[in-house]
Amino acid sequence: MVGVAGRSKGCNTCRKRRVKCDEAKPQCYRCIKAGFECLGYERATQWRHTSVNPLPTSRLHMPEFMGLTQSVPMSFAPAPELNLAAFEGDMCTAHMFGNFVWKSYGILWLDRAAEGKLGMLSLDAVKALARLNFGLSNRVHDLQLQGAALYGKCLRVLAEELGKDGSEVHDNRTLVVPILVLMMVSTIQADRTAAVFHLKAIGKVLMLCGPEAFQQQPLRNAFEAARATLLVASLFSRRRTFLEELYWQDVPYALDPSMKPQQSQLLDIFVTIPGFLEESGRINHMTHIDDELIDPSIVFDEQLSRRAELCRCVAAQLEKLYRWRWNWQRKYGQYVTTNRHECQSSPSPQSSDSTGDPGDISHLQFSRPVYADDIALYNAALMWLMTLIWKLQPFQAASIIRGCARCAAASSTPPCNLPISSMQNISFEPLRWPGAALSIREPAMEICRIFEWQCRHHEQHGFFADQTCMYLFPLGMARAVLDPDPDYQRWIDSMLDLNPITAGYGRGGRSVVGFSSFVTKCALDADVRNSEDII
Repeated sequence: MVGVAGRSKGCNTCRKRRVKCDEAKPQCYRCIKAGFECLGYERATQWRHTSVNPLPTSRLHMPEFMGLTQSVPMSFAPAPELNLAAFEGDMCTAHMFGNFVWKSYGILWLDRAAEGKLGMLSLDAVKALARLNFGLSNRVHDLQLQGAALYGKCLRVLAEELGKDGSEVHDNRTLVVPILVLMMVSTIQADRTAAVFHLKAIGKVLMLCGPEAFQQQPLRNAFEAARATLLVASLFSRRRTFLEELYWQDVPYALDPSMKPQQSQLLDIFVTIPGFLEESGRINHMTHIDDELIDPSIVFDEQLSRRAELCRCVAAQLEKLYRWRWNWQRKYGQYVTTNRHECQSSPSPQSSDSTGDPGDISHLQFSRPVYADDIALYNAALMWLMTLIWKLQPFQAASIIRGCARCAAASSTPPCNLPISSMQNISFEPLRWPGAALSIREPAMEICRIFEWQCRHHEQHGFFADQTCMYLFPLGMARAVLDPDPDYQRWIDSMLDLNPITAGYGRGGRSVVGFSSFVTKCALDADVRNSEDII
């Protein structure tokens, strides 16, 4: 009997895995990188029988040799060290970034967080989201448990960070990133209590840090995502937000105002709407005062006065929105066209100006997704402002809307090298002119036409580094207006169902942030065909 040494010089773990070892000492880097325990390089001496004389047959049946001759059951399952555990995190993260809504919402900051460049808390929050999302999507219970455990760990760390005094939180401005990610976790878990906690945490971090803390990327994009998230919550609660102050609109881009995206300019208008809703609620509450000492006529006159003042504020924002639309058309209007021959992915209702032949319905074309996102969000803001004007001043609403459109057209200045008359030669086709619609049905239908292009070009969001914080929000508002029409309801459902990420959004009569409760019959049935030319 002699000892026979093995040929491989690799560690025992790599030998079992049948992979090439880098032979680093005391532990090989390949095992460390793959997450395996390196068992070292020591070899157990192997003894082999080399005698040419066979064992006597009778000895094989002796008790001490029976264990050697009995059959051993064989398993064809892969060895534990050959499973995909080492790639589990990468698969979950890749699956998370496959969600184009999340990817466009988290442009720059979500990628940096996944790379661990924004702190361990951000990295753990991304891991929690990725594992929980993958586990829920593919019904992998173990990953759901891992994600839930990481989520709980992040909540404990976050609570400790938020419990510190203000000066320490100011220095840790990156806290807004893990809170946004944890908000996404609470969304897929449908945990309202956690969502409210995260919303308060976002507001606290923003106010403690101030807008100066978000003047550099990727935190500036994180600020825009946080602003959009707080805006939606404020619209739902109908309460004013601190983000409507000009301080929060201008300072994040003070270092380079030209870098401010078009959607950020629209959000500057959008953040004023929760304040309008809050004031409208206060005015309506005046009619419920039970004090017998107060003359009802005085209350009524006060109510009319406050409604008129509020309507003037809303009209000022509508005029600002129309000016934005003129400037956008001058810069990017050439990137919007139509294609009558493109194969339509979902049946659309015929528009009121179509000839009755489905082939005559033109389909919008955009050079890149951000242009479609801009006009969709513009129409969403337009619907809100027009709805408020129709609700506050139903008899003067048409003239107020037309007046805002005329003022915006007159005040929209062309570039220095162009004459003022050139503004009147701008064509808005195939989209609508600012002020051409008096009914909120018109912008709602334009949102649907835009989404008809978006739902066929989701993959383009990965090609451009353009942030979109409110991707589905405009369509949700359009749905609240058009759902009573079965044809539009089927059209919207068919477009959403083209992708599993958007399937079912807004279905079941749910109104986005309660928008339908403000819609009046006047706002729906305004006669657009009799509107005057705004120029």
